[in-house]
Amino acid sequence: MRRFFFDPSGRLGDKVFLSEEESYHLVRVLRLKKDAEIELIDGLGGLFRAVLMELGKTVTARIIEERVVREEGKRFLWVGQGLLKGKKMDTTIQHCTELGVARLTPFVSSRCQGRPDEMQGRKKSDRWERIVVSACKQCRRTQQMHVDEVVDFTGILALVSREPDILRLVFWEEETDVHLQEIMAADQSNARVCILLGPEGGFSRAEMAAARDLGFQTVSLGNHILRAETATLTAVSLVQFLLGNL
Repeated sequence: MRRFFFDPSGRLGDKVFLSEEESYHLVRVLRLKKDAEIELIDGLGGLFRAVLMELGKTVTARIIEERVVREEGKRFLWVGQGLLKGKKMDTTIQHCTELGVARLTPFVSSRCQGRPDEMQGRKKSDRWERIVVSACKQCRRTQQMHVDEVVDFTGILALVSREPDILRLVFWEEETDVHLQEIMAADQSNARVCILLGPEGGFSRAEMAAARDLGFQTVSLGNHILRAETATLTAVSLVQFLLGNL
């Protein structure tokens, strides 16, 4: 059964109005007909069975069955990601969504290549939201990954420092002695974990000193120097496995 996303604010009782983008895909691409059954997700954990009522620029569907899907036992993973060039950031957001990351905060650090202006930032945020929705539908995830607005490096440190009881890790290519499995095995009390990963140029020593001052532990990903997007995919996969989320 085909699955579509809807904004919870666009629901009236058992009637749901799909966005123009979802409506176009449903009508023009998939060519579904009136009275066809579909699945709906609201990004909050809700999963619904619905029947198509009105087709057009904005599709209307009627909910005929509703259930809330909760990912029991899942531990919270928050990823802070230094901005990557080109489509690498898009791919990273897609992979993090598929791997069950709860929250992602993009940030600009000293070795990032450029910072988007306000208009570019809005366009990127809109595109990232579409990528998250598409990835949720593809991997059949019912709860959307939350993507924050872009902040600077001090901003991401400040955000995390406000959160109590969260294990704070930063993957750094110059760290050779501390390994992920050791830290995760030694610290079983934290139900929530935040990891930071840098841009293509990595982190500076000054940034790592600032992170350590706020309780972050630097961690190694091994002896090989990985591309930034590969490092994120590897780190997220390993952390989710050690958390029991995979």
